[in-house]
Amino acid sequence: MFGTVKYNIARVALTVVMMGAGASWAQERYPNKTVEIVVPWTAGQATDIAARALANELSEKLGKTFFISNKAGAGGVVGSAYVARAKSDGYTLLAASTGSVIISPFLNDTSYGASDFVPAAMIAKSPSVLVTAADFPAKNINELIQLLKENPGKYTFASSGNGSATHLMAESFNLGNGIQAVHVPYKGSSTALTDVQSGRVTYMFDTVASIAGLLKSGKIRAYGISSKERSASIPDVPTIAEVTELKDFDIASWIGLMAPKGASPETLAVIEKAAQEYLQTPDAKARYQGMGLGINPISNSEFQKVVDREVALYSDLLKKLELSK
Repeated sequence: MFGTVKYNIARVALTVVMMGAGASWAQERYPNKTVEIVVPWTAGQATDIAARALANELSEKLGKTFFISNKAGAGGVVGSAYVARAKSDGYTLLAASTGSVIISPFLNDTSYGASDFVPAAMIAKSPSVLVTAADFPAKNINELIQLLKENPGKYTFASSGNGSATHLMAESFNLGNGIQAVHVPYKGSSTALTDVQSGRVTYMFDTVASIAGLLKSGKIRAYGISSKERSASIPDVPTIAEVTELKDFDIASWIGLMAPKGASPETLAVIEKAAQEYLQTPDAKARYQGMGLGINPISNSEFQKVVDREVALYSDLLKKLELSK
């Protein structure tokens, strides 16, 4: 009798332990429900398109729906703040970019900073191109630099707005070369590029996707890529680092998935692995290259290094330009 009771108690205890282990496994397995990816911009923008393509693949690979939720406003701040406040369980992710995560917190009174997010998967890198009108007299970038340096204050450069990525790329280029030129900010890159093409404004940095058609038709001249790697979309255009004295010049916007600070490494590793597997396929390369984006399937630890480097870069640059809040 006593032995039977001991046996039953032991069996119940073992069952409880096994049930607990099963519950723990069920809780830890990711994903086990729908995942929201917040795009802090309107539908159709580059970050939105890039995130949607990856969301479809994650849904197929991981067996749960990853859906896009557009929460636009205040230059990416509205959607980014929403994710920063979300639970750090990996079920709310941000389709992050340089502007919303790195630059905006330096320029505005946001409720978040870059340190409130952790990398989940780098998607793509979007370098910009230094361009002028097709008939501008400088035939190469070093001739352009010399002409600009010799005529301080005479020439102008356009951007898609004060504090935008294209503005800060140009300012970094100018500072590095000792160039004094007049900034002409626009409300978007399309109008700015039109005025550069016509010669109303001298030069600007703009994305590969924006300038590719004009470059092919001979309506503008391209001098250099802002990143250290050439663009597969326009491989004949050299990087600024390889043909000028700015050997460390490497500034490019990026698009990636980030989670609220505190998300578990195990959860992040699941997203990272699935994303990298897709980004290394011919389909992904063709799709993103078609948008003028470079595939960038780096690890999350390398992604964090990119973020840390850019926080330091833009913090220093914005202070020099007296644009910090």
